[in-house]
Amino acid sequence: MNGPSPTGRPAPLAAALRRLATLWATPGVGRAGLCSPVVGVVAGLGAVAFLKLLHLMYVHVLGDLMHFSMPPTPEGGAVGVSYPWPWWTVVLIPTVGGLISGLLVFTLAPEAEGHGTDAMIRAFHRGAGMIRTRVPFVKTIASIVTIGTGGSAGQEGPIAQIGSGFGSYLARVLRLSTDERRVLMLAGAAGGVGAIFRAPLGGALFAGEVLYASTAFESAALLPCLASAIVAYSTFALFVTPHPVFAMPPLTFQGLGDLPLYVGLTFLCTGVGWLYTRTFYGLRDRLFHPMPIPRALKPAVGGALVGLLALAFPQVMAGGYGWVQWGAIGEPAALLGEGETAFVPNMSMGLLLAVALLKIVATGFTISSGGSGGVFGPSMLIGGMLGGAYGQFLHSLGIGEATETSAFVLVGMGGFFAGVSKTPLTSIVMVSEMTGSYSLLVPLMLACGLNMAISRRWTMYEEQVATPIDSPAHQGDFVVDVLSGIKVGEAGVRTEGIRPMPAGLPFDRLLQEVARSSESLFPVIDADGRLTGVFTLRDLRLALLGSDAWGPLVVADDLATRPVSTVTADDDLHTALRRMTELNIDEIPVVAAEAPDRLVGLLSRRRLTGAYTETIESLREGGPRGTAAWAARPAEADLRRGPTGGKI
Repeated sequence: MNGPSPTGRPAPLAAALRRLATLWATPGVGRAGLCSPVVGVVAGLGAVAFLKLLHLMYVHVLGDLMHFSMPPTPEGGAVGVSYPWPWWTVVLIPTVGGLISGLLVFTLAPEAEGHGTDAMIRAFHRGAGMIRTRVPFVKTIASIVTIGTGGSAGQEGPIAQIGSGFGSYLARVLRLSTDERRVLMLAGAAGGVGAIFRAPLGGALFAGEVLYASTAFESAALLPCLASAIVAYSTFALFVTPHPVFAMPPLTFQGLGDLPLYVGLTFLCTGVGWLYTRTFYGLRDRLFHPMPIPRALKPAVGGALVGLLALAFPQVMAGGYGWVQWGAIGEPAALLGEGETAFVPNMSMGLLLAVALLKIVATGFTISSGGSGGVFGPSMLIGGMLGGAYGQFLHSLGIGEATETSAFVLVGMGGFFAGVSKTPLTSIVMVSEMTGSYSLLVPLMLACGLNMAISRRWTMYEEQVATPIDSPAHQGDFVVDVLSGIKVGEAGVRTEGIRPMPAGLPFDRLLQEVARSSESLFPVIDADGRLTGVFTLRDLRLALLGSDAWGPLVVADDLATRPVSTVTADDDLHTALRRMTELNIDEIPVVAAEAPDRLVGLLSRRRLTGAYTETIESLREGGPRGTAAWAARPAEADLRRGPTGGKI
């Protein structure tokens, strides 16, 4: 039909609107997928605002007040390197920043404390995807103040909460389901992380992978996360030139002979990663939590400790990407053949190693005290510094001369973060996107996979769960999936031994029939054999109270519960279990599909759970579905005849 519809709207447009409405009505990912680009726009704008405000803090607080100019990164910012002075500003400014951050967080939104990624993970697993509207704003301001005054923290936590907070808010406004709200929250986090780190694919993977401490992934969120990350990155690119975060020299993988060198780097990253997590949470549990002062003041103490540490090592302040570029990777210093440029690191092996270890302590001082910020940035610095020190050490021994030190820096960043965050795929992709180089994909895969395998017993994200089955967000999903795949007729409907009660049966005769029976549920039928109700032993016990007075007036039909909740042989076991639970009964009548008032048999809770257990066991063993329990089920013809061959 090509003409106009009766409403005057062109038929193609009407059809398109109907298709859109159908998609919107689809449970699960459909509606979240439609909304995710909107979330991506907000996440991208949030990343721009966060980066611009943080840059202003760097210029006017660290630069003008502390006279501290960090080394430049490809995104610009600092024009050179100058070390902070006078000394008292190095301690005072981080202390004031911690005080402001602490007052903001603990007064307005205590859940914004620490690194925001854990808060997002907790909201997914245990908070039904709910994030208070004020949290992203408080987290953003507190993180900008913390990092902009020299606190050792990263950007992924606050930007993840900006995006996820808006995703949660939009889902509430549109009254989406809980599962869709969770997905939209992840889509917001993916957009924010993908934009601010110039790694859209990495951001999309991060949101689904960081939820679990194993190799599990929240696959239902992948497409919305991809859509949000694409739009967020594109929005971000309108305001900030989207070049890689790090500038790298041309890197190549030399083949099998290089793999043992990267294995050694992986073991180094694993050991330091263990130290990182133990120090981070050890400072929180043994230093800051027992501290007898208000929680709002503890970030100020952490800021003061960072300032004292920075008197000797100012490289531990703020995010630190510039130090990785300037100190570990190096700056273009000499022209090689065919227009290539050599990168010469500006920090020695000993200084690189010292900064890596002290960054662990500084990050613990900042975030474990209750300060606001992420752990991704510090992790990148620690891994990069370890890789740079390791590469220089090998070159000093005359090993791996053909491999650029920058190659170890890149692999160190990915391998280290994969171990402490349990996100190997994210680390591989994100480091490649941040450096603009996929030439070391094989060493990255080795380092991330091996570190993940070795470091299974510790993580920076306490709110992670092992697998989806351990998540409250998926509680019951697997049981429902199995039960939904089994029909009532397959579970074993009982047709023998049932004692139907005629509707007009007097109360005294009913008592005699029940006394001679071992049943717990009794169907009531009328003169035409139609099911009119059911009663249980519990109903009968209640009727016995005062039956001396009115017992002769009562018949079986008076005890029957109506309307009758029944199932057919074609219904699934999930439906049967739900109806049993609603009525708190252990058996439910099974009726004929073509005659809903014709009793076929009874399905017991015992047979239902037996069918479920049998299915699980057969799935585990990889065999066909069903052994004894399935073989014992009645034939379809038996179910249609009823418990007495058609006469009840």
